[in-house]
Amino acid sequence: MASRELPHDVLEAAAHWYVQLNDEATRPDERAAWERWLAADATHRLAWERMQALERRLDGLPGDVALPTLSGARAGRRRTVKLLTLLLSAGAVGALLRPEIETGWRIARAGQRTAVGERRRVELADGGRLDINTDSAVDIDYGPDLRLLRLLRGEILVQTAGDPRPFEVHTGHGAIRALGTRFSVRREDGQTRVAVLEHAVEIRPNAGPAMRIDAGRQATFSARGASAPTPVEPGEGAWRDGRLVAIDRRLDDFLAELGRHRPGKIVCAPEVAGLRLSGAFRLHDTDAVLDNLTASLPVRLRYLTRYWVRVEAA
Repeated sequence: MASRELPHDVLEAAAHWYVQLNDEATRPDERAAWERWLAADATHRLAWERMQALERRLDGLPGDVALPTLSGARAGRRRTVKLLTLLLSAGAVGALLRPEIETGWRIARAGQRTAVGERRRVELADGGRLDINTDSAVDIDYGPDLRLLRLLRGEILVQTAGDPRPFEVHTGHGAIRALGTRFSVRREDGQTRVAVLEHAVEIRPNAGPAMRIDAGRQATFSARGASAPTPVEPGEGAWRDGRLVAIDRRLDDFLAELGRHRPGKIVCAPEVAGLRLSGAFRLHDTDAVLDNLTASLPVRLRYLTRYWVRVEAA
């Protein structure tokens, strides 16, 4: 089978095992599980060979450039697996290596960074407040004419303070200008989501028209334009207080959100993805949250390793 035909989930598994096996805390039973995975299918062996070829290529890069990609595994497992999966994809090593490493380089040197599961509050120089969610990176750049935050990865919640200088948040997709407000910004693949909790903001996509968003509304935008505003989701910003709020939420969506706060990977089996749940869950112990699901829903947990859990039908 040609390498470009390898399924995405197989490439992702190879990236996961690479990160796992490079952890000094890897146990013998985890290495045995990797060996069983490797022997289970020819596509697994092909994906692993591609992983080894990628490792050799990255080893030839300067150390300070390769650091954010491979050596950062302990600091951000989920981000590293995602990056390695991208590089393993057909054509990605040649076409995408440089921009991805440049992005990783900027993130590794951001003024404020949080690890997976970490949240942080920063008091800004003007009296405002910045809350930084899990696995996020942001630069703070206050100048004489502009108060600027550059969101490089993840999510922030901003409470602005009175100041004659404009306040903006920049992502790779455009800019958000605060109009005396409290709002959250989440940078995702291909788009940015903005939710306004007080007053209003103006979003300015890189190549699209500006749009005002008022309190209680949210919108997403790419570099080319913005979606129509919709109501803010219940529990928006609850992560600041260490809570994940779900109101009649699909299980797969809930687990995707929970996975942002937990090292490793949570897989939701298709047969239980549409189950609904409601509640407020404490993010300080994601193991307990997963265990609680088995008490309230017809599901069970199956651990491949301590970093890889599958939620499936009981």
